[in-house]
Amino acid sequence: MPTALDPPPDTLETAAMNRNLGDYLKAYGAPLPNEEALELFLGIVRIVGGMHDQCAFYGRELRVENIILSADRPPRVLDCGIPQSRLAAKSPTPEEVAQGIRQDIHRLGVLLYQLATGRPAPEHRSTYNFRTDFDDAAELPPVPDPRAVRPSVSVEIARLIALATARDEQSRAKRVSDLLALLEAPSEPVALPFLSAPVAATEPATPAETTGAAPVRRETRATAARRTLPVISERTGFVVNEAALKRAAPPPEPTAPTGFIDGLAQAFADLSGTGEKPTGKGFRIFLAGMSSLLLLVVSLATYRLATKFLLGGGQSTASRPNIEALRQESATASRPKLTPLSPPADNAALFPPLVAVKGGTFEMGSLDGQPDEQPVRRVTLSDFEIGKYEVTNAQYKAFCDATRRPYPEEPNFARLRNYFLDYPNHPVVRVSWDDANAYCIWLSERTGDLYRLPTEAEWEYVARNSPIGWDSYNSGGAPHEVGTSPPNELGIYDLMGNVWEWCADWYGPYPSEPQTNPKGLPRGTHKVLRGCSWYFSTVPCRPTARFRFDPTLNYWFNGGFRVVRAKR
Repeated sequence: MPTALDPPPDTLETAAMNRNLGDYLKAYGAPLPNEEALELFLGIVRIVGGMHDQCAFYGRELRVENIILSADRPPRVLDCGIPQSRLAAKSPTPEEVAQGIRQDIHRLGVLLYQLATGRPAPEHRSTYNFRTDFDDAAELPPVPDPRAVRPSVSVEIARLIALATARDEQSRAKRVSDLLALLEAPSEPVALPFLSAPVAATEPATPAETTGAAPVRRETRATAARRTLPVISERTGFVVNEAALKRAAPPPEPTAPTGFIDGLAQAFADLSGTGEKPTGKGFRIFLAGMSSLLLLVVSLATYRLATKFLLGGGQSTASRPNIEALRQESATASRPKLTPLSPPADNAALFPPLVAVKGGTFEMGSLDGQPDEQPVRRVTLSDFEIGKYEVTNAQYKAFCDATRRPYPEEPNFARLRNYFLDYPNHPVVRVSWDDANAYCIWLSERTGDLYRLPTEAEWEYVARNSPIGWDSYNSGGAPHEVGTSPPNELGIYDLMGNVWEWCADWYGPYPSEPQTNPKGLPRGTHKVLRGCSWYFSTVPCRPTARFRFDPTLNYWFNGGFRVVRAKR
């Protein structure tokens, strides 16, 4: 079996000659064995660490073509450029040094990925959603788990790559010595909180994997401060447990309340059990809103009392008809109640059934709706395929079972107890935008096709002229099985009712100029939902109506999603 420092069989005559690592890997024609890859990588890391200690270079070119191998000498790193500190009139700033060290450590991780898998790290491209289409080009691209390409890669190599290429400061190696500490550890490798081993054959199976038991169901309320859901990280491409990273951080020092607002914030923290005080501008706005609401209630109560006892209007006020109530009753009296249809057979499919949609041009938005539905502008879309139904409990459960993701929390519907497990063909609820996006990623990897959430334009394009289904008037206080309300002319169900549906776009104002395949704003704080639901009656149920919500929160009991399969 060839080693990392022995010449390949077809180049024995060049054994005495120096060669760069790129030529050697090309001649070798296969990934290096784990032991040889680690041994070669250790030598390169020691050289780079020595250069950093001597301030020899920071942030220079570190590629396989610049690493020279020979049979009788350790590897050498050549042609890394002239240090900027010797070319410039002044020494580099600490920020420039830190940036250079980060680039060097990242390139070491990319190099180890190539040694372990036999191929360069994939380029940074947006494949599953639109969030990364606008990423800063100066950011170092994430490196995926090498075991997805070569399952025999050792856990130690995967940990090293994750440590070197993580994009957040808490998870990333700060200096080359951090990599050496993991490489030269005499016992078991250091456990990193941000890495799991989804495909490694060397790690023992957990009891749930061997017995086929379902994942443990969370019974506590999910909040932004106590999230434990594993998600696909955009920083490293690995599965990240955000709660574990948070537990690794030092706890904040307790401070005594210094004022009335700070005292209220401390009381909220004590009641919630999270220990985090809700401070900042948002908390002050919340207090101002609650104070205004309390003042309004007191004012209304005072007005009613004054009308009844001081103005003598108690009898006539009680008997006066509510004109607005009568008008609403007259509008709904002519609308017949919806009778459930027999569910189609394909609503129980393992993967979401799709409907092919021919692209075209349409007028998006409305002049008769809310201000955020304007201006109306011309939008052109390409062909795409969209889910015939909303994603069901059974389809989302298959995703949770395959990835060991916790099930959504119980929504506590009065008529639908144990909703997630006992109603498999109902739409899944209590999923965040991050959860829905992670499902699309898993479905893409499982099927080999490219799945994602629909854009606002795609959703509104197929929702035009759709009949109103399970809204607050028809639903009876709970969502219904998908496919039991009348479809639109394209054969797509539940666009107007049942659950609100996540879209890919960040929420924001519409542009006025015509667009082709718009993807929304590049940045934002809330994601868009479309379609109204079984619960809400304050938002009009029409194709142009928009709603927004925090993409990280998953406690909303009337929000779900459907998928789009994009053309490659």
